[in-house]
Amino acid sequence: MKRLTTIILFVTMVLAAVEIVLPKVVSDAVAQGLRDLTGSKQVVAKVDKSPAIFMLGGKFDRVSADASDVKTDKITFRNMHIVLTGVAVDLQSLLTNRTLVLQRVDDAVVTTTITQEELATFLNNSVKGVKNAVVAITPGKVEVSSVLTLGGIARVDVKLEGRIAGDREKHSIKFVTDRFWLNNTPVGNIGGSLLTEVQLLDLKKLPFGVNVRDIVMEQGQVVIYTDNRP
Repeated sequence: MKRLTTIILFVTMVLAAVEIVLPKVVSDAVAQGLRDLTGSKQVVAKVDKSPAIFMLGGKFDRVSADASDVKTDKITFRNMHIVLTGVAVDLQSLLTNRTLVLQRVDDAVVTTTITQEELATFLNNSVKGVKNAVVAITPGKVEVSSVLTLGGIARVDVKLEGRIAGDREKHSIKFVTDRFWLNNTPVGNIGGSLLTEVQLLDLKKLPFGVNVRDIVMEQGQVVIYTDNRP
């Protein structure tokens, strides 16, 4: 009887240790995997499964994570908040290589933030002819002031007023010009063929198969809400 009690006590202690240690080990591995998937400098992740020992089956109830300075092919997000539910992963790849191979995600909700400084950097680096762009984001509106070089010869002052919008057909996020000025002269958007629509992000390059649900322009930043729901 004493021996049985000792065995039960030992098993209980082991299971208790697993409940404490395993979620931390798995969460750290998921954070590293998400750093690689998102191109982020830093990710903090939390993996939930009850009881925790069932994590060894590679299936998680919920994965939540916050990533900062997320670099896509063109633009950088200041932060990205990720919530995944009904997740299945390749556990061997996760624990041995810290590689996150997603085999199933039932529900994905991803909220990203782009600041006006990062949007200005994108325009300067990615749009031909644009120099010294300055961006101001206010509720419902994005204003851009820049110098536009045409053919490497002519230089004109450009001011744009527009918005960030989602394109569900193309699975993209873009800047759309509503009003356009050349050298302080309003020209509608006719004179801005180069800048009438500027694609910021191809959503197909994100790892969770998400589409845009809402885009909110706030003071100094744009918040983009996406998910994988039909």
